Amino acid sequence: MRELARTLHRRVAMIAVAAVILAGCGAADSGSEPSAGGAQPSATGAPVGDGDLDTTSVLHMTSSAPVLNLDPAVQAPGGYPYPALIFDRLMFLDVNDAVIPGLATKWNFAADGSYLELTLRDDVTFHDGTPFDADAVKVNIERGQTIEGSTVKVDLAPIQSVKVVDKTTVRLMLKKGEGVALPSSLATAAGMMVSPTAIADGVDLKNNPGTAGSGPYVATEFVPNEKLVVKRADSYWDPAVGRVAGIELLRVPDAATRLKGVQTGDTDLTFVSSANELTQAKQLADSGALQVQGYQFRNVLGVMLRGDQGDLAKPEVRQAIAHSIDPQAISALFSGMCTPTRSPYPTDSPWAASGAYPYEYDLEKAKQLIQSVGGATVPIAFGSGTNTEQPANVIQSALSGAGIKANLTPLPNSEVEPRFIAGDFPLEVTNTFNPRIDPASTVDNYLLGTYRLAVDPSLVDKAAAAAADPTRTTDQRAADYQGIWTTMLEQAWFIPLCNLSVDAVAGKNVVGIDNVPWANVGLWDLRNVALKKN
Repeated sequence: MRELARTLHRRVAMIAVAAVILAGCGAADSGSEPSAGGAQPSATGAPVGDGDLDTTSVLHMTSSAPVLNLDPAVQAPGGYPYPALIFDRLMFLDVNDAVIPGLATKWNFAADGSYLELTLRDDVTFHDGTPFDADAVKVNIERGQTIEGSTVKVDLAPIQSVKVVDKTTVRLMLKKGEGVALPSSLATAAGMMVSPTAIADGVDLKNNPGTAGSGPYVATEFVPNEKLVVKRADSYWDPAVGRVAGIELLRVPDAATRLKGVQTGDTDLTFVSSANELTQAKQLADSGALQVQGYQFRNVLGVMLRGDQGDLAKPEVRQAIAHSIDPQAISALFSGMCTPTRSPYPTDSPWAASGAYPYEYDLEKAKQLIQSVGGATVPIAFGSGTNTEQPANVIQSALSGAGIKANLTPLPNSEVEPRFIAGDFPLEVTNTFNPRIDPASTVDNYLLGTYRLAVDPSLVDKAAAAAADPTRTTDQRAADYQGIWTTMLEQAWFIPLCNLSVDAVAGKNVVGIDNVPWANVGLWDLRNVALKKN
């Protein structure tokens, strides 16, 4: 290992971590309608300069994303990129967030919405020699639905049963009126396929999956929350990927350290999203020293609130908090690189919120609301050392100015999401509100499922059920979601503030940093990345 990599490894080994930074089920998603498959773009895109590529080199990458294990069925969303190198998915996402073929070449919903039929590749074999076929899909989906600790269970919940039609055709039989988000969900861990033989043999998928996948790489070394080393598989069905001999991924939470690694040449690729490093990356790009590819986050930096805890149970307090925070002040913390937003989806998406945001910045209005309830005390939880720390401090000052006693609660980055989900505190400043490709997943995860922000589900559950029906059109569903977002914003269950930017920073010999799916939610899919010859 290169010298800096060894240093980083030692530094990371001293950090005790326990969970996940990016939460949300389904895919790294945005605002396009699930595709019906068929005439779709290539899963990986055309090879880039194959004759000039160094297929014998190892790509060195650093990332802040934590990973506790490699088992897709119990994988936290922040860890998706690691097993994605090892386990192919039924569908993929391209860099524009379109759902494109993976192990499934096409997919179609039944006219009555009773099933989703997948047509599978017939030329794929798991690296342990087990054929990939419809039986393998059935085994994996049923495992994801039933295994203890499953993190894909919610994604797979619309599936009532799996029917094997033939070797290359499988029908996912759906609960009535559900399943519209499945194509995009199956482009994430929910769609990662593991060898049925490995499952039956009890292979340690969490720590040593060996040849249990059919992906472009095979794991050779894994240290939870520290590093993953993979080597190129002996054979792979898509020659456009797996074009380096291996990849060494180190988890390095500190962005400045990651950026310096690329500057010194000890690291080939990393991603940064904090203001200082974004500014420095731009300067390096302008000087020609490094390659930099910018992505705007679809994740929304904002405030998640539990309206059933403490003073937040009072609507006036939640409204006052929303009125207290100036998105422009938060954007200024990132030198304007966090674009203010008041919608969970981009304004050009069919799923964007409609109408004016109900609680624009108005400190006097916030003061009046707090005075009307005799004051309030609110803890502000955030990930210590992350790009939510400065916003949390600004928000504390804003809330204090409105007469709210606001106490900062810094937590290790790996703890803040799980503890908010568990209900340990009622307010979190977060950068992980991830608008999914299909909003059904967004509602299931943030409002009605994992995060349970909708403390009164009756306000949205009927509209959510109607909008999740795969027989309805985009326009019909969009109207339902606009109503759901209106309720979410009026209830102040979530206060959207801005969309961050993220830069892929790479050495000049790295190919493919403009084609990294998931980058716009702070993750990465390295299928298309390669190295040029020196």
